[in-house]
Amino acid sequence: MAVEVAGFEMVQGPLEKGAEGEKVVLPGKENGHLEKDPEVAESIKLGSYEDEPTKEGNEISDSSARNEDWPAPKQIHSFYFVKFRPSEDPNIKSRVDQLDIEISMQNKTRFEFIEAIKAKRSDRAKLISQIKALRDRNRQFQSILDGKRKEIEPLHQALGKLRTPNNAGWRGLCSSEEELNDIIYSLQYRIQHETIPLSEEKQLLHEIKQLEGTREKVIANASMRAKLQDSLGQKEAIQDQVKLIGGDLDGVKKEREIVRSKIMELDDSLKVLDKDIQSLQDELTGLIQKKDKAYESILQLREQRNEGNSYFYQSRALLNKVRELAAKKDVKALEELSQAEVEKFMSLWSSDETFRNDYERRILPSLDNRQLSRDGRIRNPVLRKHNIERD
Repeated sequence: MAVEVAGFEMVQGPLEKGAEGEKVVLPGKENGHLEKDPEVAESIKLGSYEDEPTKEGNEISDSSARNEDWPAPKQIHSFYFVKFRPSEDPNIKSRVDQLDIEISMQNKTRFEFIEAIKAKRSDRAKLISQIKALRDRNRQFQSILDGKRKEIEPLHQALGKLRTPNNAGWRGLCSSEEELNDIIYSLQYRIQHETIPLSEEKQLLHEIKQLEGTREKVIANASMRAKLQDSLGQKEAIQDQVKLIGGDLDGVKKEREIVRSKIMELDDSLKVLDKDIQSLQDELTGLIQKKDKAYESILQLREQRNEGNSYFYQSRALLNKVRELAAKKDVKALEELSQAEVEKFMSLWSSDETFRNDYERRILPSLDNRQLSRDGRIRNPVLRKHNIERD
């Protein structure tokens, strides 16, 4: 059985009295066989001196004199811990790489969508600016029209007061006293010079009497009309003024209609642009959702990979703890921890075939690189390399 181990050495100074209970344990090696008892393996002492006698001058045979000239050897404590290597599942790695490519492409497409939306929104802002300017002009035209209408309204009222029927007829009020006299004279002429029935003559006399009764009203209306003409000007002048204002109104109305048609055209373009922006936004939202799902899948795959490398992460945390204990020079705690971890590993190795196969699979590349066989011995150079997967 080949097992990779990580060794830790802790060097202490010269031994003093009372330190004989400490054990000298194997120095750490990068890889090698895991012995049942680490104390029986080869011991490597670092920082010590050989005890060969010095031959310069007279020989020093007295042991007490030798101790005075040479320092005591340093004591080195070495502890072994099983090393777990990380493993990359090809299927998980392939899927993660594929998702990374998809996310990269989605990021590129997302950037293109964002740029397209920015361009559309820029065009939309320009349209809104044009529509706002045109609506301001439309309000100006409407204000001019309202002013012209207020200006022409009193002129229409004046024309209405000045306007009288051309043929008022004798049945109604006459426009002047002269007209009234002419009507009465015509009726009297018929009575005097025409041969008419008595009943018709009585009817004409009745009408003459009624017309005479309206004389005061006709005179009053004629006086009022004369005063109105003096205050408002001549009828022809008012009509000319009305025509002039009416022409201005027509011109303003035409310009306002042009502005309104342009506003409607820009409003239609704005609606089309809003639909395009909404469509791009919907596609961008769908793309972001796909990207989020891909990222979640990557997280799940990485979590699955980490679960498969749980022993590796536990081993790394253990080695950090070992370094802390070594820095504190806690030999006893290191020895107990090393022994416990070795027993734990051997228990898993003996009872769990899945664990055993997985561990062998993880260290095969390392054994191949060092030309070692599955049991950790030097391999025959003519043999082929191990397959990563178990036969």
